[in-house]
Amino acid sequence: MHFRSLLAIGLLVTQAGVFAQTTETRSQLSLQEAHAQRARAKDLKSGAEKAYKLDIKECKSKAIAIRCISSAKERRAELVKQADDLDREARAVEREARRQAVNAKAAKREAEVPGRQAKDQADVKRYREQEAKQAAERERRQAGDAARIESHRRKLEAEQAARQKKLEKQQKQDARVQAAAPENARKKAERERQHAERVKRIDKRKQDYAKKVKQREAKEAKKKAAQAAQALEN
Repeated sequence: MHFRSLLAIGLLVTQAGVFAQTTETRSQLSLQEAHAQRARAKDLKSGAEKAYKLDIKECKSKAIAIRCISSAKERRAELVKQADDLDREARAVEREARRQAVNAKAAKREAEVPGRQAKDQADVKRYREQEAKQAAERERRQAGDAARIESHRRKLEAEQAARQKKLEKQQKQDARVQAAAPENARKKAERERQHAERVKRIDKRKQDYAKKVKQREAKEAKKKAAQAAQALEN
């Protein structure tokens, strides 16, 4: 048998023996050890294939190769079986670790249920309180808006009523003025007539005064002339 094949097989057998002894003396692997064991089982199987290929190559160089090939196959099958056993054990450990992790998560979630329920109830209570507060605030604003709208409406009505009252008063005043227009026109005409008569009387008095003044002046002139004539005669 080729030396490299013997060396590879010896190494693989040694590794398989170590793993077999370990699994016999220890009932449970850790998850990290299971990962390492699967990797080594994979290496063991890969090494078995490489050793088998070396054996077959060497067996073909012999005159009688049947027994040699059969022995190589048996060695490969034994190593593959050991590798499968190791891999199967490691897979079982990994499955158990996953199961425990799932159970732990489920237990954690179950343990957290009361806390989550309490938190949810607190959140619901806080939400309802907030909604009630907002609803009260909306009602307060709506009431304030309604009061402002009502106040504005009343103010507009009061302003409109005041304008209507003022308009009616003006209309009544205009009606009185219109009703009194003929009498006012008559009185105005009478005032104008009386004013014209007063002006006429004043003009007449002015004319009479001017006439009297002229008469006095003429009389004074005549008197002065008579006096002058008499003075000449004397």
